[in-house]
Amino acid sequence: MTTYIIRRLLQAIPLLFIISFVLFALTNSLGDPLAVFAESRQRPTAEAREEMRRRLGLDRPLLEQYVVWLIGNDWMLVDVQGDGTVMEPGTRQGVLRGDLGISFVTRRPAWTRIEERLPNTLTLMIPAYTITLILAVGIGVYSSVRQYTFVDNLITGASFFFYSMPIFFIALMTIYIFGVQFTRWGLPALPIGGTGDGSIGDLIVHMFMPIFCLVAIQLAAYVRFVRSSMLEVLGQDYIRTAHAKGLSEGRVVSRHALKNASLPLVTLVGLDLPFLLAGAVVTESIFAWPGMGRLFIESFERADIPVMMAILMLLCVMVVVFQILTDIVYTWFDPRIRY
Repeated sequence: MTTYIIRRLLQAIPLLFIISFVLFALTNSLGDPLAVFAESRQRPTAEAREEMRRRLGLDRPLLEQYVVWLIGNDWMLVDVQGDGTVMEPGTRQGVLRGDLGISFVTRRPAWTRIEERLPNTLTLMIPAYTITLILAVGIGVYSSVRQYTFVDNLITGASFFFYSMPIFFIALMTIYIFGVQFTRWGLPALPIGGTGDGSIGDLIVHMFMPIFCLVAIQLAAYVRFVRSSMLEVLGQDYIRTAHAKGLSEGRVVSRHALKNASLPLVTLVGLDLPFLLAGAVVTESIFAWPGMGRLFIESFERADIPVMMAILMLLCVMVVVFQILTDIVYTWFDPRIRY
């Protein structure tokens, strides 16, 4: 097992370099990072903009910019005064030495901006994903053992309905029902945005609608996936043998069918877990939730390349790590697997 993990980690190193270069090239082609200064009241002069471009390294070839992003170089941290002057010397250490760069917009470390938003994202995404998994396994198993019954058809129809609806439509309908119609019905309306005043109770109330939207979208897909996996396993010979031996329905489903049907689900969970760190772009934007998804959109709109690259590389590393962990979990679900 140790040899397998080391081999996987060594294979991941060149893969991360290739991914990072592709992402770096794409993000650098999105727009002019200095355009944000042109929108401010105190617009820097053309000479000051060229000086900023030079000291940020934006006038260099793409490959050279990528090398500087990786290993660092001496350059200047940029701040803009009312007269458009460039000031405050500094050193760029490079990603390989833990320096993810300075935000072009706030002139603060990119990792600091992530640290500010990541707790909000995890506060929203972890409960939503936990609820999704619990409900998906329960509903999917029940639907598979009651195949083609009225309840199974009802679950199938509801799953297709929610899965086909765009997230922004569900979010807007949730706001309309819980935030507007509740007032007309004489019920206390739920807040439609923000994180509240900082108290736990107010935070939970503000989390209700975003979590409802995330669960509604994810649950539909997961229920269909669990149901199809269970139906495939329930048709196997060893399941019929277990029934022939006189084992109860619950024991056959929980001890024999569910454990074997969980292997594809582990793969799906392993792929989705890293993206919990990225947040939910549409949901966070609609409900004004200050998380990673909203930070990425803000960085995208202003071509804040260091922050965008920091978020994307964090996701890439977590995908590699979680895929290795997923392969390790396989051995627990299926002892026949050896690495």
